[in-house]
Amino acid sequence: MDAPARSRVGLRVGGRTVDVAIPAGVPLYEALRAAGVDLDDTHLALVDSVGRPVDRYSTTAEQLTDGSVLHAVTRAPSRRAAASRDADADPATTRPASSAWWLGAAGVAAVVLVATTVLDMTAADRALTLTERTALAAVLGVVGLALAAVRGRPGTLGSAWPTVVAGLAGAAAGVVAVDPAPAGSGRLMVVAGLVGAMVPVAARWAVGRRSRDDVADLAAVLLVVLAGSAAVTTLTVLLDLPPALAAAVLLGAVPLGLRALPALCVDVPDEQLVDVTLVARTVSAVRAPVVAPLGPVNERMVVRTVRRGERRRDAGTVVLSVLAPVVAPALLLAAEPGVRGWSALAACCLVVVALCLGPRTVRGSLLRWTPRVGGLLLLVELAVLGVGSGATVAVTLAALLAGLVTVALSLPIGRGWRSVGLSRLADAVEGLATVLALPVALVGAGAVDAFRALGS
Repeated sequence: MDAPARSRVGLRVGGRTVDVAIPAGVPLYEALRAAGVDLDDTHLALVDSVGRPVDRYSTTAEQLTDGSVLHAVTRAPSRRAAASRDADADPATTRPASSAWWLGAAGVAAVVLVATTVLDMTAADRALTLTERTALAAVLGVVGLALAAVRGRPGTLGSAWPTVVAGLAGAAAGVVAVDPAPAGSGRLMVVAGLVGAMVPVAARWAVGRRSRDDVADLAAVLLVVLAGSAAVTTLTVLLDLPPALAAAVLLGAVPLGLRALPALCVDVPDEQLVDVTLVARTVSAVRAPVVAPLGPVNERMVVRTVRRGERRRDAGTVVLSVLAPVVAPALLLAAEPGVRGWSALAACCLVVVALCLGPRTVRGSLLRWTPRVGGLLLLVELAVLGVGSGATVAVTLAALLAGLVTVALSLPIGRGWRSVGLSRLADAVEGLATVLALPVALVGAGAVDAFRALGS
């Protein structure tokens, strides 16, 4: 007798029972994830009605029959396992986390190879021919798309590095495809690199979204940042604006992006909060078909929405914190002595203040320390690259003052001292730095003279 196309299985999760119809050949973890089961829990165990362990990566036809009941239970950790962080999982219910590390090594090696090749062809007398550049770009593009197609197992970590390395491989493919001989090819390389990085990241987002992988949230954030950077850089090239203007826009947008990030990460449909059919007033909304209601809000939907928003917020914080030290040297090196030089230094100082005085009581060490590490790197770049602008004494005094203030405040804060007044003052200074960072950076990049010449 042929096996049924769908198996009806009852999922017993905590105090509730969910009846699902699982298509043949679909792993159990797909149904478990759709039911809201936390697959990251190391103490999760799956058993059938008689208590036999069930593998989450198996299909219904292998261990469950039509009409079976699957119990998702949480085992209480032992006292020794609770005291140790290296508690071993039960091999009967979990599989070891593995990843295609060789693809990551191949991507890193490809990026290093392209960087070396680009440096050689700009410094040596013989540049690569069109055929050689096309072949190398094609190889890097294939490597990037192969990394984008890597699918991580549910409940395992390490799905972020294929996205980052795939973007680097795509950027290298775009850079090597540009001929370095003509004048102004460096700006075209930047645009091509950003566009080339968008292709594997977009493919990574599509693969993650189709497989309902959490890596889609990271890819979505990275894709938005790359698209914005590519748009700003392309606009400066088309309008023949100063190259440092794009770096100034991106550097000044970092504090604004961090401030707006929590509100942009939560994605709740309007139909879930408001009955659109009763408040629709536009012609297109009135004549459109009636939208089917989404149903009542349940715990699984809330947990899934909140976790997706947290993943996007974490990814956005890391990407924006890395973006500031990456684009700051382009602004500092292009600054001329005078008002533009001091404006570039002031813009970097404002971004450092905004990164270091961000939310100080946020939950999670990643959100709390990543912007501060980015601000510290930006401060180091400011001390190294700002010396050439005639600001040696100012940078030295500012660094000495910051060190003395840090040492003076570390002792009472370590003893548990808190001050509401200083906290409000820090919030006011951080808000002022967030607002002023972008216009001051534009002045440091010569936007006033550029727009004056563009309008004349």
